[in-house]
Amino acid sequence: MTITVPRRVDNEQVLRLIKAYRDRGDKRALERIFAMHGKILNHIVRRYSSAAEESYEDLLQIGYVGLIKAVNGYRTDSEAQFSSYAYSMIDGELRHHFRDTGMVRKPRWARSLYAKVSEATTRLTSELGRPPLVEEIAKEVNVRPEGVLELMKLFLDTNIYSLDEEQEDEEGADISAIKNLQYETFALPIEDRIHLEQALESLSEIQQKVVYLFFYKDLSQTEIGKMLGLPQRKVSRLIASAVKSLKDKVGPRH
Repeated sequence: MTITVPRRVDNEQVLRLIKAYRDRGDKRALERIFAMHGKILNHIVRRYSSAAEESYEDLLQIGYVGLIKAVNGYRTDSEAQFSSYAYSMIDGELRHHFRDTGMVRKPRWARSLYAKVSEATTRLTSELGRPPLVEEIAKEVNVRPEGVLELMKLFLDTNIYSLDEEQEDEEGADISAIKNLQYETFALPIEDRIHLEQALESLSEIQQKVVYLFFYKDLSQTEIGKMLGLPQRKVSRLIASAVKSLKDKVGPRH
């Protein structure tokens, strides 16, 4: 992908400033780098600000973080211009910010799986020297390629398919497509884990706490009652109602 930078910046001058900052901690050199790339920074932030809830100033601060990372991470022997590298780092920092804030509203199972996909993508990019194929990511995280695509759709909220492929115009991701590539011994298939976690999240907050303490922490009903300030009979009823609700929601899967 070709990056269009708003203005030409003298790369040799930038390299001297980066060296001054790294070698001597020259803050004036860093300020000069910021000033030279101010138009690039504002150009990127403006692209995001129209659709963001945060203020322009808040997004600008996030962009500065990306620019600082660019100063610290740029390889001075690289053939790429620093301006292009900085553009990518600033844009990436803002994208990362929006993905993180979006994750708060995503289910726990989806956040966990997406973190694995992101980690695998980063590792494979480093190992292969190029962005990995969806099939390569799928093999790493043991999820079918179509499931990886749907997970990306869930978090990136974008059409990640090739433009020459015909796709149905669907709203949101198809969670049912997220399945294991290969079943693992002594492990619940991912589609069943997703279904179970969705059922757990439908329980009330107190039911979730009781189920966690009883089934996951192996506490007795009396111990749970003391911890939550509830009589043992109330705990017993909560467990029974939660189990019934889970059975109703999960039901037969095969």
